[in-house]
Amino acid sequence: MLISFLTAALFTLWTVCAAVLMLTEGRRERKAVGGYWRRQNRLLQEKAAGYGVAWSSRETLAVWAVSLVTAAGLYLATGNLLLLVFGWFLAAFLPGLLISRRRGRKRLEDLAALADCLRQLVARLPDQGSLIRAMEVQLAVQPGHRLAPVLGRVLEELRLGSGLEEALELWQERMGLRKFDSVVRTMLQAQKEGWSPQAVKALDTAVGALEQDLQAVRLAAQKAAARKRQLYLALATAWSFPLILSFFSTGEGKNVFFSTLPGQALMAAYLSGSLYVLIKGQSYISLNVEEL
Repeated sequence: MLISFLTAALFTLWTVCAAVLMLTEGRRERKAVGGYWRRQNRLLQEKAAGYGVAWSSRETLAVWAVSLVTAAGLYLATGNLLLLVFGWFLAAFLPGLLISRRRGRKRLEDLAALADCLRQLVARLPDQGSLIRAMEVQLAVQPGHRLAPVLGRVLEELRLGSGLEEALELWQERMGLRKFDSVVRTMLQAQKEGWSPQAVKALDTAVGALEQDLQAVRLAAQKAAARKRQLYLALATAWSFPLILSFFSTGEGKNVFFSTLPGQALMAAYLSGSLYVLIKGQSYISLNVEEL
């Protein structure tokens, strides 16, 4: 009776704390625990802004809410109070994982859009005879292209009196892709020597190398996806052992994982360990976007 009362009291206290974290968002005077989560939300937004991806406070709160509800659902299904800790693990690690995955997708999309844009610029150079004129035509023909805002900013810098080198440096900074550096060097060299057929051919070669890198990156991403499926399969296989062992009882018709403290602790550790392996496995297996 006493154990049931303590369990109910702890669960009620945990639920109230979770509700306070959600309801105190936006108030000027908050408790210290609420301030901690606000700082975490701010750090997540700063991390996303540094990566150049969108991430709002609403998304942070949604992930936290889902994490807490998941933990509460696991507790209600198993009666294992220790599984409430799993919700806090999810709330701490899941937002950062989602932001990193969003960043990886963005960099791959940026690289593909850059290769497409450069290929079209190379095709227009023989007729236009100038990189700046080719960019203007490219922007006019495809105003909805993914890189149209960047090209518009580069052309604006040129109209304001900046040199081509400063404008291309701005382009490099906006893209943040290391594989773009050799193309920019080729552009600057051709601009100094004039856009002769040899210069256009040199740029075409540089763009071709970038396209080959893009194909290699896509192939690596496909291999990483296959390895991730193997990781998921391995985790599913690992979880089959507790499922099989759960058929064993304590001798009183009770499930060893649900009714004994060691079994509950083992399940909480198993679940937390699975989450850790999943997060670390994603970071090791996924494509290193810093190399792009």
